[in-house]
Amino acid sequence: MVTLATLPEGKEAVVIGIIAGRGLARRLAELGFMRGEKVKILRSGPGPVLVLVKGSKIALGWGVARKILVRDSIEEET
Repeated sequence: MVTLATLPEGKEAVVIGIIAGRGLARRLAELGFMRGEKVKILRSGPGPVLVLVKGSKIALGWGVARKILVRDSIEEET
């Protein structure tokens, strides 16, 4: 289990949880970051993390991306 902020570009993962208050957790759910949802990192590094989720590109600040717990999508398939 790692956070979205630590994944390299091109990596796919599955959301397993969010460590945030109700407001942020609700907003992330509205954007598609829900348990079991597949995500792909389009850009990481300094600045915002660009994520593909449910067919939409979403830019998240590094601090917010750190609050999204994920696991490798390959682990789910095995």
